[in-house]
Amino acid sequence: MSQSREVQNGGGALPNSIPRGPSARELRARNESRCRRILEKSELLAVDDLDWDNVGAHPLDAGVIDTLVYMRDVEGFTDTYVVGLAAHKTTLSDPIVRDFLEVWQAEEYVHSQAIARFLDAYAAATGVAVAPRPATPSPKVARYERMLAKVGGPVGTVVAAAHMTWGAANELLTMNGYRILADECGHPMLAELLRRIAAQESRHYSFYLLQAEWRLASSRLARFALPRLMDAWTPVGIGDGYKTHDEFARVVEVLSRRPESERIIDRMDRRFAALPGLDRLRIYRDAATRTALPA
Repeated sequence: MSQSREVQNGGGALPNSIPRGPSARELRARNESRCRRILEKSELLAVDDLDWDNVGAHPLDAGVIDTLVYMRDVEGFTDTYVVGLAAHKTTLSDPIVRDFLEVWQAEEYVHSQAIARFLDAYAAATGVAVAPRPATPSPKVARYERMLAKVGGPVGTVVAAAHMTWGAANELLTMNGYRILADECGHPMLAELLRRIAAQESRHYSFYLLQAEWRLASSRLARFALPRLMDAWTPVGIGDGYKTHDEFARVVEVLSRRPESERIIDRMDRRFAALPGLDRLRIYRDAATRTALPA
């Protein structure tokens, strides 16, 4: 009698082999299907039904206003983001990604306009000074980026994976930032506006995450390179003539007032580190630690 290939456990049969997850090809097919469904749900932010006549009825803390100014400005910079390596031919040759980036830019622009509308209305109603919107800096593309943007093959695969991974990191932070500020602001109409924006950022995050997951799972080179590239990650908006570290530190200070902020940072790190090859990273905790250090 041949020996059974099953191991008996409490009267039940368990297979010797451990069930495996989907193959890289299956993962890509599954995630791209989900990405298409995300695109089908895309729509510009609706805000006209909000109570704009009573924007000034609830006073805002100065830190909340500073955080809104940061968010307004960063959302308005997205039309300059798809340049250099973010416009790599490997990335933009994917029709799903190309369609998404068009939707993403349009929705982020409307987010900026909605926050600007609120800040302008609040300033008019209360007399509180609000920093004007700065001029959008001209995008700077380094020479090495221009060179790499022309290279396909394995390099293009890594660049596309890096773009999607970097995007997931930024959108996860942005989504949670809006949610925390909605809870912190003490202004019912503003809180509703911020939660609506966060809902769209959640879809953006999901798209980037799904793309990053299959691209990392499909490329050993990407899994090797991305943990090293992400060591240089900085939160969205910092650098290249956009926002300063001091401005971001102010945002962190305001959002850290919420008792749940530490738990949210740890949860974000766990989610991001679940991507293939990124298990050692704690990018949000590292960013918060750097921000808390004296300059």
